[in-house]
Formats: sequence, structure tokens, C-alpha cells
Amino acid sequence: MSNCCGWFPPPPPGMDDKNRFGPENRFVGDIEDGKRYPFDVYKKAEADERFAVKQTESDLAALTEVVSGKADESECVDIRARLDALEYKDIKINTFTASPSTCEMGSSQTITLAWTLSKQATSQNINGTPVTGNSKQYTEVSSSQTYTLNVSDGQTNASKSLSVSFANRIYYGAAADLTTVTGLTSVLSNNPERTITVNAETGQYIIYAIPARLGDVTFFVSSFEGGFEDPEEQTLTNASGYQETYKVYRSTNANLGSTTVEIKEV
Repeated sequence: MSNCCGWFPPPPPGMDDKNRFGPENRFVGDIEDGKRYPFDVYKKAEADERFAVKQTESDLAALTEVVSGKADESECVDIRARLDALEYKDIKINTFTASPSTCEMGSSQTITLAWTLSKQATSQNINGTPVTGNSKQYTEVSSSQTYTLNVSDGQTNASKSLSVSFANRIYYGAAADLTTVTGLTSVLSNNPERTITVNAETGQYIIYAIPARLGDVTFFVSSFEGGFEDPEEQTLTNASGYQETYKVYRSTNANLGSTTVEIKEV
């Protein structure tokens, strides 16, 4: 048999035409996604990894039994440390939260801090005081606080801070006069800026009241500034019995219907 490239010997007995090449020349390998890949396209490390994955997926129970039966405690610790080193170069604080994070002035609160880490810590503290587990409660908190979580895995360190703030309520809504301010919609906040939508019906004005310590604000309706009178000061008492001086703003006109107002600091 011959062709343009040369002569091929006849196939050995028992070998049909489609398998006429010798074993050393055949295309052998793994089939993935319908495609055949020769074994030698994989480096040794890649081939080992592929084999390990297949073994784990096909016979996890058997592998678990082998590990449980043959690995002593020191070997397990070593394996865990090596896995940690492969997965995470440095210890990290994934999340650090406080509940509640904003509290009403005049109240006494129990604050729960919670956190998650990228790996097990060998030591951890909050504001320098050692803590264990992944949560910590602080009772009878009555003023704004900053908490800093510090963790270490013995080789690397991480820290993250958060704040718990105490605020008073900001009131807004529609009313005929300024005698019912604390009965309006309210939000617990130290930020005087927001956008509100109020439906001021017949005889009603749009009211906006903020603690005086937050400064002055100005109002925008449909991008035009103004439309509110100078504020009147009132002393208001919140649900926790805390009294504070407020600046109470009233729209210049009544009967405005549903109106969206943007409030900005001056």
C-alpha cells in the first residue's frame, strides 16, 4: 500500500483497516465534552488533580474511610494547616456587624456584635479585650461606640472597625399646625438629608422637623429651591424620655397634594 507520503506496511492479522496504525501511533486519551484529548496534553500535576477529583466524586465514602482509618491526629492537623495555607495566604475578616447599629438617644441597649473569618483564628480581641467564638454582647450601652475586632492565625493579622450610633428621630408629614410633630412619620437618623413624598390635603402643610444640632437645611421641589418658612424651634421628647431642641420647618403653602421634596444640608 502506498500514497504520496510513503508506504505503509499491511496491518497485522486481526487488525482491521480503521485500526491499521500500531499502538504507539494511535490517538488515545480522555473524552471530555465530546472531544478526545491525548493523555500527554496534561502535565503531571494536572493529571494527578484530575484523577483525585474523579476519585473523590466517585467514591467519597471509601476515601473518607481510608483517611479516618489511617490518618492520626497529628497528620490531620498537618493536612488542615496545609489546606489553610493553600486556600488563604492571610487571615481575613469576612463580615463584622452590630445589631442594632443605630439606637434612640436616651435608651439603654444590648448590642450584639457578630463576625465571620476566612479561617480559624488562634487569638482574637475587641478593643484589646480577648473574645472567643464569633459573637459578643455588650449590655447597657447608652452612647455611641466604636468597636475594633482584631484577629490572628499566629502568622498573619487582620482588623476591622464598626460604629454603633445613638440618634434622635427626624419627623415629617402633613399637618394643619405644628402641635402634633411627634405624631408624624419618623426615622431614627443623624443625617438631615433625604427625599420625602408627602400628601398635604386641604388645610394641611408639609412639615419637616430635625434636631437643631444637625444644622440648617434647604428644600427643593421639582429642582426649584425654597417653598418653606424659616424654622420654629420646639423642645420635643422622644419615646425614651430624651428631650432635645428641634427646628421645625413648614411649607409656605397648604393644600399641595402629593409632593416630593428633596432636603439638603446648607
